Amino acid sequence: MIIYLFQSLISLAALWYYRDNRIRYLTITTVAYFMLYFATGDFDISLSLYFGFLIIGAGLPRNIEMSSLFLLLWLVVYTIVGVVFQDLFATATALITRFGYIIIFLFMLLDKKTDSLWKADTEDYRFIVRAGLITELAIVALVWMRTGIGSRVVAGNQPIGAGIVIGLTAVIGWCYLRKMFTAAETAVYSLISVVVTVLSGTRGYMVIIALPLAVVMLAYLLDLPEKGKNALIRIGVCCLVAAAAIICLFVIDRGETFIQVLRLDEGLGYRENENFFVKEIMRRAPWYNQLFGFGFGGNASHVSGFLDVVQQASWNREFMFPRLLTRTIFHNYWYTVLFKTGILGMFMIILFYGLMLRKIFCVKGQSWEKWMLGMMVTGNIVSLTFHITATCSIFEMLLVAFFIRQLENEQIEIRERKKCEERVSQYGTFRKFC
Repeated sequence: MIIYLFQSLISLAALWYYRDNRIRYLTITTVAYFMLYFATGDFDISLSLYFGFLIIGAGLPRNIEMSSLFLLLWLVVYTIVGVVFQDLFATATALITRFGYIIIFLFMLLDKKTDSLWKADTEDYRFIVRAGLITELAIVALVWMRTGIGSRVVAGNQPIGAGIVIGLTAVIGWCYLRKMFTAAETAVYSLISVVVTVLSGTRGYMVIIALPLAVVMLAYLLDLPEKGKNALIRIGVCCLVAAAAIICLFVIDRGETFIQVLRLDEGLGYRENENFFVKEIMRRAPWYNQLFGFGFGGNASHVSGFLDVVQQASWNREFMFPRLLTRTIFHNYWYTVLFKTGILGMFMIILFYGLMLRKIFCVKGQSWEKWMLGMMVTGNIVSLTFHITATCSIFEMLLVAFFIRQLENEQIEIRERKKCEERVSQYGTFRKFC
């Protein structure tokens, strides 16, 4: 418990010291969470503390859109049912680890467009990127000191490597497209992020980082911030580097290192047992469980033929039989949502991501920034098929919400400036109306 007290004290100290700068507070709180997560090898308590401190930093919403209200009420109802009629610990675990990122995202966006605490400049962005990358490299070094150089970067049985950089990708891309970071600085940060992600050995993370970086890479090759001045040189150099990499990886090495590092030869593993279990249970479940699921704290033990399904699902892996008897959270996020909240829950998650993408692409202008954020959301959607991230999508979704707010703020400022100009042209006095 002392180590969790240490995490709390660090977060509280950061909240007080950076009370006027929430981006730096987010940075310190995230670094503290990851270091404590690595030290304990378990994220149940440390993630709950992390989630709680981010909620405190985001603040309470003052106004709620109808679509957001539906999502929050849906989570509240399932939480109340889980706490009162099911299992308290299982309910809390499901709420924070599988649905907490939705709460964080909505709290960040609800009626906070004028919140000065979340304003950030170039040095603030540089602070979060450098602190995050240093933390990631430190974790890689500590893991390798413990388990050997080249081993997969995990804490306990959970992947911890690249848990920060997948969120930092949005910061790096945003700052490059806004000319806050130089091209060289962006290239260094991106290269470190890619290396750390590959070393994590987590395919879902690779999807998340690849899609937004593809947009940033294209902007880099076309040299968009400088209007294409160095585009031909960069394209030529990248083609040479890509050709050399292909020759080394697939001709000389015959792809063996590539397959080993990316874990392409492991297939689904025991995920196939989990997937079969959920599909068969939902097929046999009563209609109300199919529609509403088994709840945040419920299980499927009452379903007819439950033991037969468990035995069939663990046919090729005996160790899965006792696990499936009690497991209600699965590696595939979508099967977890289906199991716990049914068809209704799948609809609500689709509604949530639709709301997120609508907020991104409905903002006028800034097309490259919008595509970068859109690709990050798309990567998150795809990656949830493999494994939810080390922060259970909380960190990266908070940053996506933050940058959506920046886009919306700019549109508000443009509209207000136009109104001021109209009043000035009408009344001839700037200070009085602006």
